[in-house]
Amino acid sequence: MLNNLFVYGTLCPDEENHHLLADMKGSWHKASIQAIRTDRGWGSAAGHPGIELSDNAKDRVKGWLFKADDLSTRLAQIDQFEGAGYQRVIVEVEYKHTSGEDTKHTTAFTYELCFSHQPNASGPSQFVAKND
Repeated sequence: MLNNLFVYGTLCPDEENHHLLADMKGSWHKASIQAIRTDRGWGSAAGHPGIELSDNAKDRVKGWLFKADDLSTRLAQIDQFEGAGYQRVIVEVEYKHTSGEDTKHTTAFTYELCFSHQPNASGPSQFVAKND
């Protein structure tokens, strides 16, 4: 089971919805992924842009990598929180260890905007395994 989660918005430490992850055991690391922020999607109306994964190596979105002891206990709740407008995908994450070592790479779940849902769709986000 993949126990890493990349967050870039309200689930980040010190943000308004961090409480969904705050009681979980694990470590937090500053990180980035190859994506762009976009004002499309339902969250942008509330000032929370989403992301779209990018093929351009220069496109980077900064956020946090959460290396959880056991993320499986919370994924269904996070999927429900993100809603049908987002899909959970696996991405490559670039991060620095807390000791400030060289840049490291790992894979993690993150939530990307999903444009194939109906505008009034409700329910949890879906996990979509993307193949390169």
